[in-house]
Amino acid sequence: MTLDFTPYRAASGMVPRMIKCMYRQQSRTIACPDLPRLDGKTVLVTGGASGVGEFVSRGALARGAKVISMSRGVSESKGALDNVLQIKCDLADLTSVRDAVDQLNGQKIDILFCNAGVVMKDRKTTADGVEMTYAINVLGHHLLYRLLTKLGLFGDSPRIVMTSGDAYVAAKECVPNPGKFSMNTVYGGSKLGNLWQAFELTRRYPEIHAAAVHPGGIMSGLGDMNPKGIALWLLKKVAINEEQGAQASLIAATQDLPTGAYWHNVCGIMELPKGDAGLDSQKAADLWDQLEAFCADYLA
Repeated sequence: MTLDFTPYRAASGMVPRMIKCMYRQQSRTIACPDLPRLDGKTVLVTGGASGVGEFVSRGALARGAKVISMSRGVSESKGALDNVLQIKCDLADLTSVRDAVDQLNGQKIDILFCNAGVVMKDRKTTADGVEMTYAINVLGHHLLYRLLTKLGLFGDSPRIVMTSGDAYVAAKECVPNPGKFSMNTVYGGSKLGNLWQAFELTRRYPEIHAAAVHPGGIMSGLGDMNPKGIALWLLKKVAINEEQGAQASLIAATQDLPTGAYWHNVCGIMELPKGDAGLDSQKAADLWDQLEAFCADYLA
């Protein structure tokens, strides 16, 4: 199976982008080829034992990799998930992230899947006073990959796969404490931040192959959403399952995508239009500096 890496010109508006994302995606989601394998590689998946992360872990295991999952607790998978080392890590707590990295005991990581994420229906803040969506989706992952780089825990030719998503088109900023809380805007802002993180990693660490992915509109428990009636019927018609949602991340981890690519589950490599918020290099650099300031004590 050969994937098409011809860039697809993304729509500039939110509604056209969402329609393109959801239209017949159940039959159009691109599956990851079985090859190349990952024998001898160690992968780290945040949230790797439940949801989409479970199937990222299963896909990596099937390709011969050693898998480590970091999550807030020992998650219950949909079936027996053997041979996955689970390390407790609360991405909303920077001390927990540091302690989780200590538990790697020097284990080299070849592929990091920044997979875990939350959607908050209401504003919540961490003990550090940071809005929870930003803390988990963006800040905690930043400290994780920065500690791995600082401590020399990445292997040769490492990869970082950042789960972003077209929800980012609902936002123009990624901030730790939004003045007005809106679930869609705040979550979209975190996905915009994830996109900027992938691009900044590419610029600042050329030895790391970084890519962002849009996993698709997925039927999962993200955000504790419990649609009923017509809403549930419609969701079942358009959403993909969690195994399909893992395919974009597995493609970014195993296939010859250009570094810095944004891979879409239906469209493949996305070419963002001029003026797209994801291409704002100044805001991406500013976000990096902001994240560095939050993490300074842990990186000292």
